[in-house]
Amino acid sequence: MERTKVVLDTNFLIYCVRYKINFFDEMEDHELYLVEPVLREVEKISKGKSKNAPFARVALRMIKDMEILKSDLKADDSLVFYSKKGYAVATQDKELQKRCKDEVFFVRQKKFIRSI
Repeated sequence: MERTKVVLDTNFLIYCVRYKINFFDEMEDHELYLVEPVLREVEKISKGKSKNAPFARVALRMIKDMEILKSDLKADDSLVFYSKKGYAVATQDKELQKRCKDEVFFVRQKKFIRSI
């Protein structure tokens, strides 16, 4: 079985950390990637004082060894770009889910990762 390449969105990462979902275990049959703008977003959130800052700090530690894909676009546009290149996207953003070409992963009921 061919492994699906999946790019992760900021809100997906934070949501997984918040609800203690180990996306590495849940998605072990897939190759997981980040795009540069998502990494920058997570770093920015982690340095702030928002309610998501602690979750972003944990997410940063979790994703530190992941492969980073290059992109000069904004985060959402980068994810759409890579979805058109055959990557699946993991996001909680409904609008972004509609924009993505192929498979989309999301957290369901605060405990399961599903795809559409």
